[in-house]
Amino acid sequence: MSTIRVTVTRIEDVRPHPNADALELATVGGWQVIIKKDTYRDGDAIVYFEQGVILPRETAESLGVVNYLANRTDMNGEKVLVIHRVRLRGEPSFGLVIAAEPGMNVGDDVAEHYSARKYFPPVRTTAGDSLGSHPHFPSYTEIENLRSYPGILADDEEVIVTEKIHGTNCRVGFVAESVDGQRTLVRMAGSKGLRRKEPAEPDLVATNTYWFPFTLPGVETLLRELFEQGHNRAVLYGEVFGQGIQSYAYSQPGIAFRAFDLLRGSSFADYDEFLELCQRHAVPTVPLVERGPFSLAQVKRLSDGDSLVGGKHGREGVVVKPTHERTHPEIGRVILKYIGDQYLFGKAAEQDTTDI
Repeated sequence: MSTIRVTVTRIEDVRPHPNADALELATVGGWQVIIKKDTYRDGDAIVYFEQGVILPRETAESLGVVNYLANRTDMNGEKVLVIHRVRLRGEPSFGLVIAAEPGMNVGDDVAEHYSARKYFPPVRTTAGDSLGSHPHFPSYTEIENLRSYPGILADDEEVIVTEKIHGTNCRVGFVAESVDGQRTLVRMAGSKGLRRKEPAEPDLVATNTYWFPFTLPGVETLLRELFEQGHNRAVLYGEVFGQGIQSYAYSQPGIAFRAFDLLRGSSFADYDEFLELCQRHAVPTVPLVERGPFSLAQVKRLSDGDSLVGGKHGREGVVVKPTHERTHPEIGRVILKYIGDQYLFGKAAEQDTTDI
């Protein structure tokens, strides 16, 4: 999950709406927003609330924006008001813009000022019993939204663009532990936030959402190779998808797994190393959409289109990262997602659930 952002920033590229005389289009970061005509000029300081932010009713009423918010049920079963995406006269608009208040400076995080918090959809029933977390079996990197951080990747920097599969985040791996004085490979599996108990019966592994990848021979041999190389831990991250996981089934009669990243030791593998290992062990990976120089406009184009996984679904979006691992002081590890407009305005986005 990406983090919540309610920031004081500047509105840019204010331009006419092609289908509405009383409205204008503008850009905030990498997001397009629709505003009333003659309300803002290029460079004006504004407060931008991203889509997916909850506002208390009292705050929404004081700002006069209740009618612009969506009524939703959150993961706790509570009714909340959520800043949503809309399409007005054929143009998409993401988030909410209001004028910056006196004393606010560009760059300020004002989420607390407005009592704003992130929206999480209802919790989906998950497979498998949870276990206590393990310090050497970490959850996956928090992937921020590229539209919120359009300047993290440099223009023309070589990047990998892969399809974001609509399923549930899964991690499988090992931790090397001493058992009776012997270095032993201890298998682990889990969802995004919880480590999951291994099924008591081997036959049940194939139907367990998070242990399922261990039924793929290549997963076991890939992890075994890293163990024998002397690594004290390795985690293969991927997506489990198919029938009964999310609204996109990708024509899968059951469930399937595709890997998208690998942590071995204390560092993530560069893409080429990750791909070579997976191909050598016949571990399926998420589809590569494009490899080449970074362009925000090109990523936006690639975020929509037919899925390369299978079925008749469009893409949920894409994930973008440099070919060589690096970090950035603002977000840490550089890996970002761009969710496509077709998905965001489709039925599947309204059926999303939270998986822990």
